[in-house]
Amino acid sequence: MPDEMQNENIRIQSSEDTGQQIKIRDHKRRTFSFFKTKKDGSETAAFRNYQHFKIGDTVEISYKNVPYKDGTIKNVLNMRPATGPIEESAPTENYIFKQRTRMGPGREYWEERDAKRQSSILMQVAFKAAVSLEAARVENGEAENKERMFSDTLEFYDWMENEIDGGEAEELNDVLVYGNGESCHGVSP
Repeated sequence: MPDEMQNENIRIQSSEDTGQQIKIRDHKRRTFSFFKTKKDGSETAAFRNYQHFKIGDTVEISYKNVPYKDGTIKNVLNMRPATGPIEESAPTENYIFKQRTRMGPGREYWEERDAKRQSSILMQVAFKAAVSLEAARVENGEAENKERMFSDTLEFYDWMENEIDGGEAEELNDVLVYGNGESCHGVSP
């Protein structure tokens, strides 16, 4: 119904003066707009009548849906005192979704993000521990073995994850101990 004029009773929730236009938002969060002046410079009927109302007033508007860019705009042609009650409605699901996206991500997003961050930190710590262990092995005369270092990284990661989940994490140095009693960091247990 783009060219068909429609009449509807609305409550003015807010208004915005953009210079050439007035934009009003109704109780259903829809936006209606109209120009202040015609091309010849005289006031439009909508603007002339708009000046008699304020935010919170119930009015009857006459408008057309006009194609604009990728959608339509509700172009107000006239407004007058309401001729009946307004149709109240609960916010739509689409509106609720938009409100949630304006507020930002929900709790689940942040919990998942935090878990990924913690996992990444654990992997970094496990890799550092495996590199330190491999360096100590090389210092003790063993040949460097990167596959063993990567395997140690995964073992350390799994161990740390299990200790954290169990709630009884020990110091990492207590676990990284060689047969000669020295830890990979050179600190005796």
